[in-house]
Amino acid sequence: MDTPQPPKTSWLGRWITARHMVLAGYISKIIMIETGLTYKQLRRLYHDLEGDGYSIERKSRVFRGGATLIQNHTAKIQASILMQLYQNLGGENVARTVNVSALNKAYRMYHAIRKEVGLTGARWSPFDITDAWCLASELRCGDAMLELCDTCQCTYFTSVNQRTCVDCPFCAADKLKAA
Repeated sequence: MDTPQPPKTSWLGRWITARHMVLAGYISKIIMIETGLTYKQLRRLYHDLEGDGYSIERKSRVFRGGATLIQNHTAKIQASILMQLYQNLGGENVARTVNVSALNKAYRMYHAIRKEVGLTGARWSPFDITDAWCLASELRCGDAMLELCDTCQCTYFTSVNQRTCVDCPFCAADKLKAA
């Protein structure tokens, strides 16, 4: 994964973005990539937020990609829903940069849909915000894309790194129901 350059914004703008990202649950490495803050500055931000009474879960896990995130058709359905929401909110620019604001909104909508539809259980374990960023990053660098299914006309997410041979996860879900 090539590392994108942080946006050319003011120091205060980057600090505010980092604050929002910490509160949303992003891992430190992603916050540093997106904002350009150093690890020392980020540690200070964590300390300041904890001093303000926020309970911050510091995640040290590494990036995951399509190889670990998309291993079956249920994960591919979830990735498709999440990334379609992200593209609808972020527009065509999501192919050039990760839009953290659009990704955060898409992530909240994804969880609202999961709750409404009742996607629960071990087969439907949810993506976290770091997973969402990793999928968006694959979309940005061209390792993933949203494709249109010729059969059902649904748009689905596919990654060159995924571990499932399912093309359209929505058609695959219909085939499983029919069996």
